[in-house]
Amino acid sequence: MSDPWRRLDEIPVTLVVVIAYVTLFVVCRPFDDPTEFRQRLADYGWLSGSRVAAGEPWRLLSYAFLHGNVLHLLFNLSTLLSVGPALERTLGSVRFLLLYVISALGGGLGTCLLYPPGDPVVGGSGALFGMLGCAISLNMRSGRHLLAFLDFEGPRRLMANVALNLAIGYFLPFISNTCHVGGLIAGFVLTFLWLAPGRPSALQWAWRLATTALLASLTFAALLPVTRHDWLDRAREAESDPARKAALGRAQRLSD
Repeated sequence: MSDPWRRLDEIPVTLVVVIAYVTLFVVCRPFDDPTEFRQRLADYGWLSGSRVAAGEPWRLLSYAFLHGNVLHLLFNLSTLLSVGPALERTLGSVRFLLLYVISALGGGLGTCLLYPPGDPVVGGSGALFGMLGCAISLNMRSGRHLLAFLDFEGPRRLMANVALNLAIGYFLPFISNTCHVGGLIAGFVLTFLWLAPGRPSALQWAWRLATTALLASLTFAALLPVTRHDWLDRAREAESDPARKAALGRAQRLSD
């Protein structure tokens, strides 16, 4: 490994993400007027399908560094610090950063495709679920067969933790399980297909190409939702949502 790559691979990504969480939370001034706080969250990059489709694709990642209140921030910081350092040492900083970005993107795409377009989402939990998906994938690939890891207590606790958090998200309406599941799947697939040690087989390359094409198509569907029947059915509702109206108009111009 060359010296520049080694230096890059030693950047403490977990610490950088922690600093980003705290800094953006402070910058948004959460203890001011709630309306102004929400506006700053919107300005700094909360995620909604309508805004992404209106020409703001950066929200597919920026939302993963914003948090809605102190409890939300502390919970995600606790999860990040309990899971992140071990994964970062295992993968290396560059791959760990890639894991965070792809998992956040997976959660963002899931939100844009399946969540109500006008409802905002913030928080790093989609990327954090991607880390859990990565840990599951690493355990699966380390055994004699894919389910051998379930013979051990640690991996079983990991699976139980994932199931518990998804159950909590299912019963609490203000938690976006869509984002969680999207991040979980993205982190698992990325690790299983792309971050596995050894020389990839022809079959593995075929799966890599298939999942890359799927990611590209899902991104297209999020950026140009007018191509989806559910957004076409909502065209009459666009007047009450300026961002959605702009998205529909932009997509119409592109298709003309």
